[in-house]
Amino acid sequence: MRKARSQRNWNAKKTFAFGKVFDSKAEADYYKLLLADPNVEKVDVQPAFDIIPAYTVTCRRCEGSGRRISEKTKRAINCTLCSGKGSKEKAGAKYTADFKVYWKDGRTEIVDVKGGPASRDFSLRRKLLEQAIGQELVVMEYTKAGWRRKR
Repeated sequence: MRKARSQRNWNAKKTFAFGKVFDSKAEADYYKLLLADPNVEKVDVQPAFDIIPAYTVTCRRCEGSGRRISEKTKRAINCTLCSGKGSKEKAGAKYTADFKVYWKDGRTEIVDVKGGPASRDFSLRRKLLEQAIGQELVVMEYTKAGWRRKR
């Protein structure tokens, strides 16, 4: 039986604004800021990117043959783990950024908004995204002084 997902450590609450649901109030506030900027042509909300494509692995039970020996009858039967194919298709991984911003001068930026501490695996997921798209991820952080780019 699966455990229920544990609550996150920070207090981000889903926010409904501009006809869209945002993961946090900070995201909604940054979206409002982007819409008010005259240099912004278009903003995509929560674009998804493949950071690890789907891949195939050799079945561990039948070791790639697609057949295995039955323990009861001692005859070769189709492997039920891989359905007799000898390999299994594994799902890849996706990264969902907060925004994809199209600027009027032709630039595009992928933006992630952080209103609190980043998750432990964020630096690895960020590197995988940057490798996959060939572009740097812009991380915006809200501080007491206002919005700033996080390095």
